[in-house]
Amino acid sequence: FSGRLQSMILEVNRTHFNPDMLSIARNVRGLSQTELIAGMGQSITQASLSKIESGDLKPSDEVIQNLSNALHFPIRFFEHIEKLNALPISLHAYRKKSSTTAKALSRMNAEMMLKMGHVQTLELLTNVPKRKNSLPTFKIGIDVNTPQEAAKKLRSLWVLGNEPLENLTATVEDAGVLVFLCDFKDNNVDGVSLKMHGVSPCVFLNANQPNDRIRFTLAHELGHLVLHEEPSEFMEKEANDFAAEFLMPEEKIIDQLGSTNLAHYLRLKKEWKTSMAALIYRASELGTITSSQSANLWRQMAMRGYRKVEPNELDREPTYRVASMLFDYAIDAKKTSTSVISELSQLFDLYEDDFKKLYYFDLDSMETIEMVS
Repeated sequence: FSGRLQSMILEVNRTHFNPDMLSIARNVRGLSQTELIAGMGQSITQASLSKIESGDLKPSDEVIQNLSNALHFPIRFFEHIEKLNALPISLHAYRKKSSTTAKALSRMNAEMMLKMGHVQTLELLTNVPKRKNSLPTFKIGIDVNTPQEAAKKLRSLWVLGNEPLENLTATVEDAGVLVFLCDFKDNNVDGVSLKMHGVSPCVFLNANQPNDRIRFTLAHELGHLVLHEEPSEFMEKEANDFAAEFLMPEEKIIDQLGSTNLAHYLRLKKEWKTSMAALIYRASELGTITSSQSANLWRQMAMRGYRKVEPNELDREPTYRVASMLFDYAIDAKKTSTSVISELSQLFDLYEDDFKKLYYFDLDSMETIEMVS
């Protein structure tokens, strides 16, 4: 079957109101129940809305239309049958600071759940890119003794050697992980890794951060996927230790980290594609500089404003795995002379402006795929 015919087959299952989609839509818009009711002109009570979201009250057609209008989602969006229950691997705090609000987290969680649902659809209807590598799991204390050992074993399994990783995103996607760059408005959230039954593991990265930090965050989330099937007290430190070794293997980098010259770390940043801050931390961790030398380097970083913004920003690594599936589905749209954006928006039951916002970075990658094709 073509992708379009398969999507038509799926449509017959969407015949009821799904309260989970209402909750997702409301949180995507960043609205409380009170604010949504106000946007509906007080046409229902908060008690009724609460019951609708919990599934205890089936809304009338008129109420569904009002919800659709107030939230700016097509009515069909609320008829999806998926139960979007994903397990956050980086469970402790989404790698966030305490200043992150509950509303901001709800908005980000809703976007991630929405994209996980889209992944379900894409992996059913398109040619999923083949994996070049497997994604193993290593239990600390059983398979490995330390996170660093896990990072070394993974590099060996993927035949990466000890050299700097030219493109970490491509390396992770080659193992079947779906990497999303997201426009999370709250800059305090770096990234989240999620697993859902029957769907490839996903990593969501906040694009509103320096590219060297994005790379470290991706390595950190890879550590969660490899090491943590369930939360533990030390999981955040373990993921950091994994990321440091995976990006900056001790065996290769240790002889380069004895300098107290800040310009030296700026040169290493270009070579290893990690921040100057990460390199100085690594030097302290490996004991190649003393605590007083480390403190002096941090003072120099602060004096030059490098603690906030480092020089020599790295190029952003594009994501391709999701984009390739979107492109695969869009081929049918081209055959029927239909707008690609329109076709993909309809696939996910979104309006075009929302689709373009959600997949802004993937659409850029789709253009690259099209040029290569």
